[in-house]
Amino acid sequence: MLQKQGIKELDETLNSLEFSRADRLKGVLKKYVLIIEKTSYLMQPDVYRLINNEAKVINQALLGNRRAIAQLFVNLMEATLKQELESRRRWQSLVDGWKAIKKDVLLQSLSEFMASERIQDPPAVKKELENMLKKQKPCRQWGADWLHPLCSDLLPPNYSKAQLDEWYSSLDSINNSLAHGDSYHMDCMIQLRVQYEDTWQECLEHVQKCKKQLLDWEAFTEEEAESMVSPAFLQMVGVLQTKVEEELESLEKSFEALAKRAEWQSLDLFSYFREAVQRWEAHQDMLSAQELQLDKRMEQQRRKHSLQCQVWLQ
Repeated sequence: MLQKQGIKELDETLNSLEFSRADRLKGVLKKYVLIIEKTSYLMQPDVYRLINNEAKVINQALLGNRRAIAQLFVNLMEATLKQELESRRRWQSLVDGWKAIKKDVLLQSLSEFMASERIQDPPAVKKELENMLKKQKPCRQWGADWLHPLCSDLLPPNYSKAQLDEWYSSLDSINNSLAHGDSYHMDCMIQLRVQYEDTWQECLEHVQKCKKQLLDWEAFTEEEAESMVSPAFLQMVGVLQTKVEEELESLEKSFEALAKRAEWQSLDLFSYFREAVQRWEAHQDMLSAQELQLDKRMEQQRRKHSLQCQVWLQ
């Protein structure tokens, strides 16, 4: 801007000097017209013709000067514009390089943030899993303590079919409450998802800070900041969310597998006791039949012995 202002001032100064020179030449010609007329050396028409020819030469010189001044103005403005364009290109190149460096630094910072332990393995999620394990241990121990005496009580001969059915129903209810019940399984999954949602919110807040930092530098537009940060963020968060969803799905499948295993084990145990009861009943029936046969044989022997005694007495 200073160069352009200087060129305009130079152009105005040169034009002013040319106009001033033209006025002075006009005054000189008028002066010498009067002097020549007074000398009476030439006729008046010849004087005017001579002065007119001189004026034509002077006017051509003045017009040439004005054309030279105009050309000088054009040349200086073109040189200034070329210099400005070159400076603009160089400045834009430096700005683009600076933007690329800032973008790389920002994306590196975002990558480090997303790869940090607090995001990859949130402390709140870890604490929730530890609490879940702590709750499971006493529940499992309580189930084992409850199961052991019942198993011994249900063995023959201390058994009944009604007690066996009631025991299996109670065992199935306990297994559901420990590993598959809504009050336990669903609460754990909901709490884990809530903790991960807090983590996603923290990531989103960090991304907003990154965007704000780009805008505070006043070198990026809002669209540029959005296009620089959002794709990388969405990609990183998408990978992490996929990993988390796989882990939660695996955990949920583990809950279901645990419930099914407990159900199968309970059913196997119930089948074992039922088979033991059936065998015991079959053994009891066989012993009862043998006892009846023995009683009959003893009765027959008693009668035979009584008859023999009567014969001996006679």
